[in-house]
Amino acid sequence: MEAQGMVETVGAAKQWLRTVRVGEGMHSKNLTIFPLYWEGEKAKASSESAPSWGEGEVDGGRKARYQLLADAIEAKQARVEETSESGDVPLLAVRNDGSTPILIPEGEILIGAKQNRTVNLTLLVAAKTQMQMPVSCVEAGRWSRSSRHFEAKAWAHPKLRELKVRSAQSYRRETGMARADQSAVWKEVDDHLDDFDIPAPTRDLALSFEEPAVYTSEYRERIELPESACGFLAARGDEVIGLDLFDSAQTLQKLWRRMSDAYFVEAARGDERLEETPGNVASKFLSAVEDRLVPAAKQPQLGFEMELVDGALAGSALWYDGAICHLSAFSTNN
Repeated sequence: MEAQGMVETVGAAKQWLRTVRVGEGMHSKNLTIFPLYWEGEKAKASSESAPSWGEGEVDGGRKARYQLLADAIEAKQARVEETSESGDVPLLAVRNDGSTPILIPEGEILIGAKQNRTVNLTLLVAAKTQMQMPVSCVEAGRWSRSSRHFEAKAWAHPKLRELKVRSAQSYRRETGMARADQSAVWKEVDDHLDDFDIPAPTRDLALSFEEPAVYTSEYRERIELPESACGFLAARGDEVIGLDLFDSAQTLQKLWRRMSDAYFVEAARGDERLEETPGNVASKFLSAVEDRLVPAAKQPQLGFEMELVDGALAGSALWYDGAICHLSAFSTNN
């Protein structure tokens, strides 16, 4: 894409973000969750030339813009596996045999093969395409095959996602490859497991989400995401933990359980009780994200990627077909 086209696309993405409304916060213990709503829905629905929005089947017989990885794997339209028999820790091979692009959001944990990994940056895999996907290992103590293919079953917690995204973008600006700081990722996995005193012989992050009710039940009782929300912002006191935003409420509803487990478990690492976060904290963070979006150092095969360049923020966004498919943003002070 030419420089002018990049400027226009970033401008369109920022305009899209200005239509996002912050809903009323929901609070439990030390965590406040603000639902996010895309207020541009009416304008989109009234346009005859509007793209088919969201994930899955669309009314009127229009083709879906994308499907999620877990759904594509279940439908036997996608598979994720090691790049070869010997494998390569920072890369996985993903194949889309279907006729619809597959959305793989940043932070998703893939279980199986030689070791569990998490996705470095959000990407779309075009129909009838195979590509290599940058990932980070979240299971340092295993390098032996447990299965041929991976499954999408968990989500990395915000603190790990922040350092992973930030280091992957920095490395990509220098080398063109979105490779995260693996040593830092392993340290954060160790700290996370140790904080919960979880027996984990292979240092597997996913073990902390196998029985999350022990840590998350009080949060889940008090925090129920509205079905119409297309995103959410999580804060602890006056500090934002993270933000995840999609173009479709349907997409978020399918991912909410896994994503919220990761946010709730991270919040449970601190046993303090805090006052509910004021709404202006969420609004200020969303505005800061909008202000700091810039084109990524290297563009993906499908869609247009943006990143946040700011010492206090880390994050990325993938724009496709007139909307932000997924935006994740984190405070580096978390």
